[in-house]
Amino acid sequence: MKCPNCGKEMRSKIRDYEYIESGLKNVVLKNIRVHDCKACGELLPEISNVKQIHAWIAEYLLNKRTPLTGDEFRFLRKATGKSAKETAERLAVTPVSVSRWENDKEKIGPQSDRLFRMAFIIDAEVQPIPLEKRLETLRFILNQAATAPRKVKPQRIEIPPGGIQKRQVDAHE
Repeated sequence: MKCPNCGKEMRSKIRDYEYIESGLKNVVLKNIRVHDCKACGELLPEISNVKQIHAWIAEYLLNKRTPLTGDEFRFLRKATGKSAKETAERLAVTPVSVSRWENDKEKIGPQSDRLFRMAFIIDAEVQPIPLEKRLETLRFILNQAATAPRKVKPQRIEIPPGGIQKRQVDAHE
């Protein structure tokens, strides 16, 4: 394969790939083919099912015990297809608050965190989740989410090759 940047030949290798294109710094796609250009440093991952990966990440974030970070909030907001202004209206806050949350200038409050997660899970057209799974996630959000200590370093989210189809990670642990 030729590098689209410089035209030199690229090497292919199966390896872990830090999926920063998601907007999250802690997502790793395990054992995928990555094309590497030694001449210019270009990296091109082969990602076959971006929608499935983003749905998996969203499910992980909805079920995590700690409050959403700014990047996580932005990822989920963008997955809804809603603007910051629309999201602010839905949560009964100002667009400035949403901007501050997304830029980590302010921490999202536990009530807004829960309400945002519940609004996300209710929007079936955003992410088609079976009703039983949605109800389970809503119960979790009401009973557990956003009750952990506020200062927690984001955990590394590793998506195994089979996990994209099987959804193997249990974020409740």
